Amino acid sequence: MSVNSHHVVDRKIVEENESVARKAYERGDYVLCFLLAHSLVESLLKAFLTRTGSERFEDLIRAYERFLQAEGQRQTTFVEELVQFNRRRNRVVHNLWKRGYSATNSGLEPACRAAFIAFGLFIEWLETYDPEITEAGFRYE
Repeated sequence: MSVNSHHVVDRKIVEENESVARKAYERGDYVLCFLLAHSLVESLLKAFLTRTGSERFEDLIRAYERFLQAEGQRQTTFVEELVQFNRRRNRVVHNLWKRGYSATNSGLEPACRAAFIAFGLFIEWLETYDPEITEAGFRYE
């Protein structure tokens, strides 16, 4: 399976979301930061896999795992991390209505920092298969 270099995401939207996520982190709005980080990872997966539909995040993870297997990868690099990241996102959304914004936000700073690091590493990993992925606007700073 080869990766199509035609990326299906809008570069300006990716850049804006990255910028807003960074600013949210800087001002301590970790809920927004984390949710945007999740959205960015989802967009990255869609761009890499050239998906445009309304696939669930779990479906994208499975498609990415199948890609790795088709490429002969014996280790499913980033798959478990993506699964755990999605579970964390679901807990964040659940806690928003269960505990409220302030309580949910208060403990989320380390998760946001980790999400940014993982996002950057994932971009670098995907570049080994598709060096043009950053042309879709994905950057790691």
